[in-house]
Parts: sequence; structure tokens; C-alpha cells
Amino acid sequence: MKHCLLSWWRRCFARDANANFAAVDWGRLCRQIPLLQGLNGDELEQLQRMALQFLRQKSITPLGVRPRPEQLAAMALQACLPILYLGLDWYRNFYEIILLPAPVERHEELAFGEGWQEEGSSHLGEAWEQGPVVLVWPEVLHDGQWDGYHLVIHELVHKLDMLADGVANGMPPERPGVPIARWQRELETVYAEVCRCHEAAQACCLDEQACDGLDELFAIASECFFSQPLALQAQFPELYRLLALWYQQDPAQRQPRETRRRHGHAALAG
Repeated sequence: MKHCLLSWWRRCFARDANANFAAVDWGRLCRQIPLLQGLNGDELEQLQRMALQFLRQKSITPLGVRPRPEQLAAMALQACLPILYLGLDWYRNFYEIILLPAPVERHEELAFGEGWQEEGSSHLGEAWEQGPVVLVWPEVLHDGQWDGYHLVIHELVHKLDMLADGVANGMPPERPGVPIARWQRELETVYAEVCRCHEAAQACCLDEQACDGLDELFAIASECFFSQPLALQAQFPELYRLLALWYQQDPAQRQPRETRRRHGHAALAG
């Protein structure tokens, strides 16, 4: 019965939301999102088409939150920004986005000495292998600024990462001009430097969470690439160059100079 009710709710929400998206003023919405500054008219039109198609293809499941159509449209515009020159097929490995009102709490037992110790963690987002993307809705509403934070991009990059072999490991599908061997060497070099910076308490545009592994480094670097590109380009120019080739975009050309951030980055997502 519970599964049937949830399926009914998903169908009703999708039907009502799709009907309301026709009333969204997409042009005004694009102008209100700082990250979309600098995109030309053709790019904005393409992004709007992709966002509407994204909303029609994906099942949006709000649990305990009530997003308005224009808020979901803003989320979709930003979700499609990384794949603007790749295409929606790059999001083929998930069909559902679940929106939650609060962080996901995880508890696991870890080996500690001769015994076990329980450790808890809080997640603002999750990208499940062969499953949905989970996002904390209040955090999604903060996305879109030139501030180095972007929950939606972070989690969807994990999904892009999984396209190569089904797991997130920092090794996404190879792209023209970005040989996987060159990509791996640069990611490992940046990984070592990011860990060194944080161990020495030195400023770094990439959050310490990037030290959790190459998968987190790829997600956090991509997040920074789109929401604080000038800082990433200044500190890790070769990584920025490879990301620009991979995404076929150069967001540093779009970011207003006065919005460049010169200090650290706070932890965001899982």
C-alpha cells in the first residue's frame, strides 16, 4: 500500500508540475541566476530547452517539501549547465531526484583498535549507484551564486563519473582532447596538493572533502569550476584547462571579476 501511494503521488506531482512549467518565465528566471551570466542567447535558449526536457524525463519526488514550479525550473537550468555541450543523454543513468527537507544522517561501525566505533555523518546530497539523486531542498535553493558552492552540480557530477564503469572514482568517460591517462595524472597531482594544503592549514579553493578520494575531488573541482572558476583557474590552471576541455565550457570568461573568492571552501555534500 505504501509503495502504491508513493507511486500515485509521484504521478500526480509530475502531471501537475509539467502543466505549470508552461507558465514559467524562463527568460526572467535565467536573468535571476548569477551562474548563468555570460551565456549568450543561443546558449540560454538551448539551456532552457534542455531544462524543460530534463523536468519531463526525470521523476521529481518531494518528500516533506513543496517546491514551486519556478524553483524546480531554476534547479533544472543549473542541473543542465554542466551538460550544455554534452547533451541530456549524459544523465541517462538516473531517473529520479528525491528532495528532502533536512540532511541525511548516516551511521556506520568502523574498526577502531581492537573494537568497533560508531561514526555518524550528515549528507546534504547523495548520488546512488544505479539509483536516484537525493538532495536537501533548502540547500538547493541556495545554489546559483558565484560562491564556490553548488549542491546540484556536485551530486550530478558523481552521476557523470559513474557513466564509465558504474562507480564514482574520479575517472569519467574519456572526452576529446582529454586522454584518460593525462586526466588521471592531473587529478592525482591535484589530490596530493589539496591534501598538502589542508594539512598545512593553507588556503585552498577546493574543500578538504576532496581529500576523501578522486571521486570527491572530481565533484568538488567541477562544483568550483562552475561556481568559482577564477579561483580554480588561478590555483590549479592545468586542472581548469582539462575541465574546460571535458565540459567544452570556459566559465572563467563568464564570472564577474569582483565575485572571485580568495579563501577556503566549506564542505558541501557526499
